[in-house]
Amino acid sequence: MIQMPYDIELMNGRGEPQKFHIREADINDYDLFMELQDIIMDALPDKDIYAPFTEEETIDQLENDCCWLAFAENGDVAGVSVLKPNNREDQSYNYGHYFDYDEEHLSRTASFDMTMVVPKYRGHGLQRLFNKIRIAKAIELGATEGITSISPENPYSYNNFLILNWEIVDRRKLYGGKDRYLLRKEF
Repeated sequence: MIQMPYDIELMNGRGEPQKFHIREADINDYDLFMELQDIIMDALPDKDIYAPFTEEETIDQLENDCCWLAFAENGDVAGVSVLKPNNREDQSYNYGHYFDYDEEHLSRTASFDMTMVVPKYRGHGLQRLFNKIRIAKAIELGATEGITSISPENPYSYNNFLILNWEIVDRRKLYGGKDRYLLRKEF
């Protein structure tokens, strides 16, 4: 597991380095989460790529899930990532329900809920790093598999999972009719 806080320098495709500071997030970061979501939504050419979280859902994430924030060296919030752990008391959110998992299987399945990266910090591999952090945390918590949902119109996101050996196992309408891939990986 990567120890938090974590500092790293990542290179984009043009060879430009960017330093990031990653730390765990909590309820005190609520405003940052909501601000970041607004930035991401405003920048999307197709709003169906992302299903925004309500204030209540964001509070629930920050109080009950594993959340991380990334900051650029200038202090800008660069990204956020959330893992709904397999050991969470409330399993109603667990993506294993899409496959009719029983309670015992749900207790071993982590839901990789979301990652958002601010447009000006994309291309440095921050989302892939968040995925590695989340996989390590899920394994630490006893998960034996992870499931996530991603828009088919968001190849950057699903390719960041495919490169880590996740597989697309289903395609269906979720979140009020939005087209989504379901990806899964066994640990």
